[in-house]
Amino acid sequence: MKNVVALAGRVALIIVTCCALVSCQNEQKPATSSTAASKPVPPTPSKRQQLLNMEVRALYITSWTAGINRFQTLTDMVSRSHLNAVVIDIKDSTGKVGYDSAVPLVAQTGAYEKRIRNLDAILQQCRDKKIYTIARIAVFQDPNLAKARPDLAVGGGGQKVWKDRKGLAWVDPASKTVWDYNLAIAKEAAAKGFDEIQFDYVRFPTDGKLKTMTYPVYKRDVPKHEIIRRFFQYVDQQMKPVDVMTSADIFGLTTMVDDDMNIGQRIQDVADYVDFVCPMIYPSHYPTGHLGLKNPAEHPYRVIYDACLRGAKRLEGKRAKMRPWLQDFKLGAAYDKKMIIDQIQAARDAKVFGFSMWNARNVYTDAAYLEKLPEPNPVPPLRDQVLEDIRRHDAARLAMQNRSTSIRQEKPSIHKPRRKAKGN
Repeated sequence: MKNVVALAGRVALIIVTCCALVSCQNEQKPATSSTAASKPVPPTPSKRQQLLNMEVRALYITSWTAGINRFQTLTDMVSRSHLNAVVIDIKDSTGKVGYDSAVPLVAQTGAYEKRIRNLDAILQQCRDKKIYTIARIAVFQDPNLAKARPDLAVGGGGQKVWKDRKGLAWVDPASKTVWDYNLAIAKEAAAKGFDEIQFDYVRFPTDGKLKTMTYPVYKRDVPKHEIIRRFFQYVDQQMKPVDVMTSADIFGLTTMVDDDMNIGQRIQDVADYVDFVCPMIYPSHYPTGHLGLKNPAEHPYRVIYDACLRGAKRLEGKRAKMRPWLQDFKLGAAYDKKMIIDQIQAARDAKVFGFSMWNARNVYTDAAYLEKLPEPNPVPPLRDQVLEDIRRHDAARLAMQNRSTSIRQEKPSIHKPRRKAKGN
């Protein structure tokens, strides 16, 4: 009996020991996924963050072309080429909106013109082909809005609505009503799925009887470039909550001149408020003697490379990157495949962020884009020459600024003698 009791005691001791060992092992095991503290999951990058470093290579397409079968032909070519994007007019320089917009002022002013029959369908077509889409909005040249709302229009010359040399009317660049109208269209385009909103004609008029112009809001004691800066600051504030890229078309000369050319455009005033600045550096638009060239249009590489390097230098430390407009149309010279490739080569050599090709009729030199995309030259042939030109220009500009400051400081004050009172 004692042996049985002793055996039972040993068995009990073994069981207790095993349980203790199991318990210790369980305490030493790492916690399972259900009990472990979950690792923070990094937030999904926004659409805008994902697209920020994309090299966009685009074709311009009017709203008329976007509404016909030719749009598919062009996007087919884009998908077969080294291009990857299209710029589509949604509100052009006539002030007409080419799709059925729900923005109230579009209906109130008769701005809608049926051009793009199904905007959603063409955007889906672009997505299917992996084509980046840019909605172009012409802002202050707006004959339609000026006619419907003359209280917003530039006036003058004895007329309620002033017109430029081409007979086109403009609206006041300082009008917040005009700002909000264009931004409502921009937000609607973003909601429909455009990847980027591009603002064009963001300036004061350049031609016509400029001295006769009157403005309902703008006061002439405020510099024009300050009005344009305020507009883009407002664009940034309004579009920041919208997950979309923004860009601005500006004159090509903004890459090299220091003033606002009396139209309000300075590259530095735009560059803090948009993702891309798009100077229109068409070689045919530069005057005789530019860079010492008799006909700049015949020297596409030289003109484009110079403008891109100058523009990139002015954008150092700024938010915006440079994506220039290049020329695919015959003006100043017969632009062929080689001249178009030369422009693209120049832009890539200057290391700007892509390019857009312009042809107002949307008739493009397909062969230039079906070629392999030119690789940037490690040492571009004109780099040292252009950098030296820029250095000399900057030195001359600084010397002129110093001279102006010195003259202001040295100029004596002129006080007219006080007139004596009569009888004294």
